[in-house]
Amino acid sequence: MTQVFFDILGKYASSIINFYRENQTWLNIIVLTYGILLSIAHRNVKRLEYYLQELAGVGDMHRIWNLIQEDKLEGLDLEDFKKEIRIPILSSPYHFYFYSVTTKSILYILRKKYPGSN
Repeated sequence: MTQVFFDILGKYASSIINFYRENQTWLNIIVLTYGILLSIAHRNVKRLEYYLQELAGVGDMHRIWNLIQEDKLEGLDLEDFKKEIRIPILSSPYHFYFYSVTTKSILYILRKKYPGSN
């Protein structure tokens, strides 16, 4: 594996390894922090789904998404959900980046997660 790494990067391999060795603590902290935030964002999406299921009284998220699109979900106020979470970030389980908790991003994530629900 090391040989493949050196073959791919050529003359830059040793400088990359030296850079990592000198800064491994900070680089690992960055990666660990990103992983923790990503898991929190994924959990927030699950909490959003539970919130919508309780609001609609339906367990099927595809049906709930159809109700949201047709504006038939009574009492849908995403501001209440926004106030419930401590760290206001969301991320779809299929992505590795974050969204802030806005109505637009919530609808975007649900559309991506439940694409066949039109």
